[in-house]
Amino acid sequence: MKNGVSKVTVLRWLLLTMVMIAPCVGLQAAEEQPAQEGIIDLAWPPKPMPTRIRYLNTIASFDDLKREKGFWEKFLELIRGEEQNNQLKPMAVAVDGQGRMSVADPTAKLVHVYDQKSGDYWVIEEAGDFPLVLPVGLAVDEKSNIYVSDGGLKKICVFSPKGEYLRSIGGSGQIERPTSIAIDVSRRLLYVVDTPAHVIKVFNVDDGSFIRTIGKRGRKEGELNFPGYVFIGPKGRIHVNDALNGRIQVFDHRGKFIDTFGRFGDVTGTFATPKGVAVDSDGNIYVADAGFDNIQIFNSQGRLLLYFGRPGQAPGEFWTPSGLYIDGKDRLYVADAYNRRVQIFQYVKKAVKQ
Repeated sequence: MKNGVSKVTVLRWLLLTMVMIAPCVGLQAAEEQPAQEGIIDLAWPPKPMPTRIRYLNTIASFDDLKREKGFWEKFLELIRGEEQNNQLKPMAVAVDGQGRMSVADPTAKLVHVYDQKSGDYWVIEEAGDFPLVLPVGLAVDEKSNIYVSDGGLKKICVFSPKGEYLRSIGGSGQIERPTSIAIDVSRRLLYVVDTPAHVIKVFNVDDGSFIRTIGKRGRKEGELNFPGYVFIGPKGRIHVNDALNGRIQVFDHRGKFIDTFGRFGDVTGTFATPKGVAVDSDGNIYVADAGFDNIQIFNSQGRLLLYFGRPGQAPGEFWTPSGLYIDGKDRLYVADAYNRRVQIFQYVKKAVKQ
């Protein structure tokens, strides 16, 4: 993992810039307000429309949060070209009810854990006697336990809030290669996307027993083609990125097909390379697109409401956004993979008339 971010080719920038010139006039533009020194004020859509998404913060290196390096240490790293030990290349994010943020970093073969309240930071590198191989998916339960899907170990590893290994779910023979995971706390269900098997596998959270399989390979409604990410929305509905079918599918908690929307295309409202999916408290569905380098927001019926972001490295810009997570306060966390950072945004709910 090299220090910093390499330059994108001119061709890629031109193509992605052309893709962003889309019919939803004005929706892609952020409004950057004059702000106090050190404060970035970005909001979407631009005025006079009411703000729906506001930029909050960026975390680019947990090493910077942990301690400040001295001048000579930074100088030697510059000369030697050494990497920062804890610089991110995030694939997935999850945040518990106490504000602890977990970030899956498959390149570094570990999970970063950062307590946003206390400032404490630690990493998870081993599951018992086995080092993590390919941690790519994350979930947290009501006790703030951390669930890590490891595509190399072919199982879901469960850790305490402080990172102590507790147990595993699945394993070779039950899961071919787990990727994204999500927990329905009220129904005690763990949903595991088994990408090469083209299905979602459901386990009991408490005892790890296998319950059912959702989907099979295909293009019909309810069928999947290399699914990637999953998120549990209101009423326990399962929202899955059906990646190579270029769509989002919605199932109930039993796996019954409800709805689908999306298709491959080169304009907003369609998908180029869909990745993470998440749902806010109003049922709006967020989809990260690594081809457009943006986040598109749809209502619960699949109608495009807004999109924000564009290729780049500035706040509110993305380079291959991957996993998404929305916490209980409607804060959106974006694993901005090739920018090696997590960006945090706030969904602003509509004002309630008195």
